[in-house]
Amino acid sequence: MIVARTSNGRYRVWCFSLLAIAGVACGGGASTSGTGGGPGSAGTGGNVGSTGSGGAGTAGSAGEAGTSGNAGTVGSTGTAGAGNGGSAGNGGNGGNGGNIGSTGSAGASGSAGTGGNAAGRGGATGAGGRGGSTSTAGTTGTAGSGAGGRGGTTGSAGSTGTGGGAGAAMPSAGCGTASAAPMSGHFTIDASGTMREYIIKIPTGYDRNHPYRLIVAFHGRMYDAASVDAGGAPSPSGPYYGIEPLSGGSAIFVAAQALSTSWTNANDIPYVNAMIARFKTDLCIDQRRIFATGFSMGAIQTIALGCAEADVFRAIAPMSGSLNGGTCSGTQQLAYWGSHGTNDPTINISMGRAVRDAFRTRNHCTTTTVAGSPSGCVNYQGCDAGYPVVWCEFDGVHEPPPYSGSAIWAFLSQF
Repeated sequence: MIVARTSNGRYRVWCFSLLAIAGVACGGGASTSGTGGGPGSAGTGGNVGSTGSGGAGTAGSAGEAGTSGNAGTVGSTGTAGAGNGGSAGNGGNGGNGGNIGSTGSAGASGSAGTGGNAAGRGGATGAGGRGGSTSTAGTTGTAGSGAGGRGGTTGSAGSTGTGGGAGAAMPSAGCGTASAAPMSGHFTIDASGTMREYIIKIPTGYDRNHPYRLIVAFHGRMYDAASVDAGGAPSPSGPYYGIEPLSGGSAIFVAAQALSTSWTNANDIPYVNAMIARFKTDLCIDQRRIFATGFSMGAIQTIALGCAEADVFRAIAPMSGSLNGGTCSGTQQLAYWGSHGTNDPTINISMGRAVRDAFRTRNHCTTTTVAGSPSGCVNYQGCDAGYPVVWCEFDGVHEPPPYSGSAIWAFLSQF
């Protein structure tokens, strides 16, 4: 090796020595290329070295997730003389893999509740969509960009405007008893010191070990329990507003009798509670599936029970009713089906809509609706799972809708 005697010569000696030993270029070091990643920025160029010995540029550090980072630019060569090498540019890192999207949930048991869309999350470029309360099946989460992204799992389907079931049956104390088979007919009961009447219809082939639905029906001011049980006016479609013929023996029906035809007596709610207590003891009923329905004044009583005793009833179905006293006490959710004639001269439809809105708010539904069945009915969206709100308006006066039996049974039987 030839040694020069100038300052620049000494520099060349050291440079050639380093070249021989490490294979390192003199001056600023070139940066390494960034590995694949996400939108990582290209590494910055090395600064021109100042006086001193020229060292190799450092390796590029990892960039953030996303598409492949651009390689760092080569550091500028240090000027001759004692100068430090330029720093290497930072390379882009490998992208982080996408997380698995979370699964959209289905409704509670029974008919499916509101379905959740699957939420897929991509890489660091952005999170995927969260499951919503829509009625369609959840979509598959999109795979994250960069290495290792995996798509979200598919959300379960939910049906529009329907609620989940009430869960497994809760048999009453009367289930499995060895007493004689109960009878249909007229009965009386003491309710807070007042003797009250009711009519009960037991399914043919009653099974003492099977928990039945219990449906309590209330008559209007101009009618009575006998008209409800027989299926006469104002609902010629059949007994219990046309619901009982469609039940297929899966429910016990009760026609309650008001005092002086009016459901405004202070004893009315204690009367209903006394009947239910008796039925739980003497019959095999499902305590999670107790329902109420009624027309006109009977609808007002149905609504009053729904407002005050949502912990007793799973759902109510009033027809052409209004709020008793203009308010609805309580906050617990309750599945709600309601109907009203658009030309009702007795109870204006605006009063029926006020009841609907009280339960829509209680069940945390939005004001968005989708068309239901039959025509004229709508299903409110975004309600709490298992607590749907269905509203039916029809071209009629103060009367049950012509489809009362089929529509109400379809609503109640989903639970």
